Amino acid sequence: MAVLVVSALSVVGTDEVTETEPFKVEDGAYAVVLDEAIVPYSGTDVTVEADNSEGTELFVGTANGVDTDSMLDGVAQEQISDVSFPSSVEHRFIPGDDAPEAEITDMDWWISQDSGEKVSKTFDLDADPQVLVISAADADENLDGTSVTMKMHVAGVFALSLIGIALGIILAGFAAFFFLKWFNGRIRPDRKRLRADGTDGTDGTDGTDGTGGTDSTVTPGSTDSARARPPRRGSARSTRSLRTLTATALTTGLALSGCSAVPIAQPNSPDITPYERTAIRAGEAGEFMTDYTESLDSVLKDGGTDLDTIQGEPLIERTRAQIQIAEKAKQKLRAPNFTEVVAGSPSFTEYPMWFYAFGTTGGKGDEKLTQVQLATRESASTDPIVRTASYIPADQMPTLMADGHGAVKPGPEEFTDGMTKTADQVSTFLADGKADGADANGLKEGGFKAFRGYLGDLRGEDSGFDKVDVSCKPYEKFDFTSMTLSTEHGAIGMGEVRCTLTIEVPDDYSVDLGDTIEAVKTNDKEGGTVKVATAHPYVLMKTGDELSAVATDWDVLTSRIE
Repeated sequence: MAVLVVSALSVVGTDEVTETEPFKVEDGAYAVVLDEAIVPYSGTDVTVEADNSEGTELFVGTANGVDTDSMLDGVAQEQISDVSFPSSVEHRFIPGDDAPEAEITDMDWWISQDSGEKVSKTFDLDADPQVLVISAADADENLDGTSVTMKMHVAGVFALSLIGIALGIILAGFAAFFFLKWFNGRIRPDRKRLRADGTDGTDGTDGTDGTGGTDSTVTPGSTDSARARPPRRGSARSTRSLRTLTATALTTGLALSGCSAVPIAQPNSPDITPYERTAIRAGEAGEFMTDYTESLDSVLKDGGTDLDTIQGEPLIERTRAQIQIAEKAKQKLRAPNFTEVVAGSPSFTEYPMWFYAFGTTGGKGDEKLTQVQLATRESASTDPIVRTASYIPADQMPTLMADGHGAVKPGPEEFTDGMTKTADQVSTFLADGKADGADANGLKEGGFKAFRGYLGDLRGEDSGFDKVDVSCKPYEKFDFTSMTLSTEHGAIGMGEVRCTLTIEVPDDYSVDLGDTIEAVKTNDKEGGTVKVATAHPYVLMKTGDELSAVATDWDVLTSRIE
C-alpha cells in the first residue's frame, strides 16, 4: 500500500496533474495534429500546451476531423500518434507542402481557436472528440522552435492517497495486534487441573496420585465439578476480532467506492471511428444565405466580376446571361432578400460536400416564393458555391427531418432512380409539348408552359421565320441524382434541361430577334440561321405517392449566327 501511494504521489504530486515530457516539433512542419480520440483515458480532461522559442505567434484550434483532414492533406505536419502519461508522447513527422491552399486561420469551420506566443487548449475526454491543430498564426511561417507538452488532470488521486495511507496504518495496526496476540499465546503456560481437596493431585513434583496413575476424572454430581476449569473463551474473542476486521474492511471499501463519484482519470480503450459532419451545421444557414446575397449584390453591381467565387455550373451560366441581358435593357439586377432560411444535408466523412438551402422571399402584397439552392463545397480550404437555384411557391416548401446531429437522410433509392426518367420526360415535353404518360405533375405549368408559349410565338405566321426547330436533353455536367434529401412526407431533388432552338430566317428578311437574344450573341457572323441555347431548371418533389416538377421560369443563355 505504501509503495502504491508513494508511486502515485510521485507522478501527480499534490496538484494532481501528470504531464508528458515536452517534445520539439520537427523543423519545417506547418502544423501539429492531435486526434483527441486516441488519448486512452476517461473521466478527466487533458491540456495541450505549445510554446515557441523564436517569438513566432502560434494558432491553436479544434475542428471536426473531416475538415482538418481535407485542409492538411499533403501538408508537412507533426502527428501525435500515441499518448501515455507520464511517459513521452509518440509522434511522427509527415513531409509535404509548406502550407495549405488557403490561410488556415480564416476558415469558418473552427469550433474553437486562440493565438499567441504560448497557446494551450483543454478538452474533456468524455465529450465528443475533435481534432486539435497547432500551427503558426501567420501563413508565411512554420513551427520551427516550437515545443509541445500534454498535461492530464487526475483529481481525487491525492485524496485517495490519503485514504490509502490511513488504510495502511489501520492494516498495520491490525497486523501488529494479531502478531502480539499470537506471540503472547505461544509462550503462556498451560493451566493445571485441581483436585476436589484443593491440591494439584500430586504428592510430590511428578504430578501423579502416588499409585503411578494420574487423577483425571471427576465424579458427576460431586462438588468437584464446581471446581473444574471453566470453558475456554478464546474462540469467542477471535470471532469478535474477525467481525471487527470485516466491518473495518467493509467501511473502508464503501468509503473508497464513494470516491468513484469524483472524476478520476481511468485507462480507457479509445474507440477510433471515422469523423463525419453535415455540410452546413445548425445555425449556419442564416449566415451562409446572408453572406451569399451580399456577395451576389456586390458582384451584380460590378458587372459579374468574381462571380465564380460564389456560383458554379450550371447556375453561373444563367447568371452571366442575365447580367448581359440586363445591361442591354439598361436594367439593374439585385439579389433576393430572404426572410426565412432553412438548410439541410446528410452526414459526410470526406469532401466534397453538398447541401440544400431554402430562402423565402416576398413581403406585403408580393407573392411569397421560396428559392431552393443546391450548394457544394469542394474542400475545407474553399467556400461553398451555389450550383443551381430555382423557385417554388412558399406553401409547397417541404419539411426537412434532421436527426440529433442535424443530418437529413438522402432521398430514397426509388426517388433517385425516378429522377433520370423525369428529366427525360421534361426534355420531351419542352421539345414537343406532349406530357401524356409523364410520371410528374406540373409539366404544363409555370416555366415549362411559358417556354412552350415562346416557341408557339416563334412558329406563328406573323413571326416571319421559315422554320423553328428545338431539341432538348438533360444537363449532364452535374450529377443531380446523387444529391437528394428526404422530407417529412417524401423527398426533394433538383434538375435542369438544356434546349437548343434552331431558327431559320428568310434571306430577304431583316428580323429583329429582340434585346434578349441580341444581348447574348457570341459572334457577329452574318447568316440565315440563329441558334439559341436555353436553360430550364426545376425542383422535383415527392409528397406521398404524388410526384411534382416545379419550374417558375426559364433562361436564354447564348445565341449565335450560322
